[in-house]
Amino acid sequence: MVTIDGAVLSVCRRCAARGKPFVPPRPMARPSVGRPRAGQAFKEPELDVDPGCGAMVKQAREKRGLTQEQLGRAINVKASVISHVESGKMKPDLVLARTLGRYLKVDLLVPSDSLGA
Repeated sequence: MVTIDGAVLSVCRRCAARGKPFVPPRPMARPSVGRPRAGQAFKEPELDVDPGCGAMVKQAREKRGLTQEQLGRAINVKASVISHVESGKMKPDLVLARTLGRYLKVDLLVPSDSLGA
């Protein structure tokens, strides 16, 4: 590989004499801003949905004066999902629990290790 007029070309030996040998540039080291060092990885605690989340959702929803339909519309889920969560028939997944918690300003997630103990 040679460089001829700024272009990197793969040429025969005879033509290679007309250019300069191509030397690939060294990769620049990226700064490690915000990254943990090896062995010091940040470990986010594993979270699970609070077993009493249904009652918490219902209480927070009623405190805000919302119907199940209004809450469902606000977070883009069906009213029946809200009903099932509140009645305990359905345990919300982490995404739904975060969404409900954020909208209703309640904490529905707890560390997983506190549930199994």
